[in-house]
This record gives sequence, C-alpha cells and structure tokens, in this order.
Amino acid sequence: MKSTHFKLDAGDANCGTVYLPDTAAGKLPVVVYCHGWGANRTLAPVVASLARLLETRRAALVAFDFFGCGETGGNYSLMTYGRWRNNLADVFEWIVRQPWADPSRIGCFAISSGTTAALRYAATSTLPAFVISVATCAGHFIQMPNPPGRILVNHIDELAAGKTVELFGTQFGLEFFHDFLNEAPVYNHSSINCPVFFLQGASDNPWRRADSWLGYQLLKSKGAKHLEMENGDHGLDTVADAAANEAFTWLQQIDFTSGVKAGTPT
Repeated sequence: MKSTHFKLDAGDANCGTVYLPDTAAGKLPVVVYCHGWGANRTLAPVVASLARLLETRRAALVAFDFFGCGETGGNYSLMTYGRWRNNLADVFEWIVRQPWADPSRIGCFAISSGTTAALRYAATSTLPAFVISVATCAGHFIQMPNPPGRILVNHIDELAAGKTVELFGTQFGLEFFHDFLNEAPVYNHSSINCPVFFLQGASDNPWRRADSWLGYQLLKSKGAKHLEMENGDHGLDTVADAAANEAFTWLQQIDFTSGVKAGTPT
C-alpha cells in the first residue's frame, strides 16, 4: 500500500496517514483506526495485518493521532473522550470529502480507549458504516481497583475547587471525570444503528471482557457480533493475524467490500 500524510485544518488539527492500495481507483471503502490511551497512529499488529487483507479488496485504511498523542500533540491533561469523539468526527468529515473515499462505507477499527470515541461517535452520527471494537471501554471501568468513578467520589472537593487528580500518571480536572462518567458509551448503545463487532481477547482483563459482553448483549438485537479470541491479549497482539482474519471475514459478511474488485494478495 502507498501512504500519504495529512493534517486537518479544523478542530485539534489532527495528523494522520492514509494507506491506499497501489491499484486504487474509484471510490474505496475506508477503515479508520482509532488507537488507545496514550498511543498514536502507528499501526498495532492486528491493524497492520488487517491492512494487508484490505489491500486485496482495494479498501483504504486511515490512521490518525487523537488529541494529546503523536504528531497531533497537545496537553494530555486536557484530553476528554468527548474531545476524542470530536476528533474522530473531524477525521470522518475530512475523509468524506476525499475523491478516493466512498462516503457510505467508512467505519472504525478501534482498540481500548479508542473504542470509547468510536462508540460515542456511532451513537451520535449516521456516518460510521460499522465499528469493530477491541478491548471495549464502554462503561466506568477503565481499570480497577481505582477507576475514574471512585477517583471522582474520593476527590470531589479538590476537583470542584479547580484542582487536578492523577489518573494513569496524568493530572486531570473535573471536566475529564464529568465527561467520562456522564457520557459513557453504555448509556447510549441504543442509539447505535450500524453493525458492531465486539472482538475481544480471552486473556484480557475482566473489565474489558465484561464491557465487550455487555455491549454485545445491548446490541445483539441489532445484529451485533461478539467473539473472544483464545489466548488473545488486550490489543490482540498475540493473535494478530487470526484476529485480523476474523475482522476481515466479518467486513465481507456485512458487505463492506461489496462491489469492490479483488486485487492481488500481498
């Protein structure tokens, strides 16, 4: 695949990379990679494996850095998932305007904290054609035993006074905790109408596994899928090729690549 870089003019001026098949022509389906907490747009192993499969169907991949990460930069203590949701919306709106993109076939492959942004966006926009959610963060349990809800309760006076409290090595103010708790994706799953695949590592921590299962239960009436990969870790690094194959097969099942002529596998 050939790659080009971009920088948005709007919002947080997010930086990203577009991966296009060498033989790309016409309007292509697009998978948008949403990285996790404190990471960047460097392709995780499972995403790199999926990119190779997408090329065989002449589909594109877009990866970008959320606010506070990678080339986009910014003070991470000012990060909220609402801000990340808006970053994703800005990227989608940019993709829709590109001559190589099919506006009706743009979806998300999200990992960990990236799933919060992806699920929140899917609940508030009709643009996402699908969401593949790995290590789903849909509720209040980023990780126990000291999740944001407990931090807020224990430090409410300090936060209300304008002070900050540490979470995973970063100082956050009240806005982060309000946004995280009040807008958790689990509250708005009923508003998600695109297909969702909860692709989960069976060896991941119990809170991510629980959120994945809960999300599936809330959306199975809308055709959601749930699969736990044996020996799969948090980001599915340990089963990257097998997980990418599962994601790719599902994308074909929902007709994401329908009408796109297959290319030559690489």
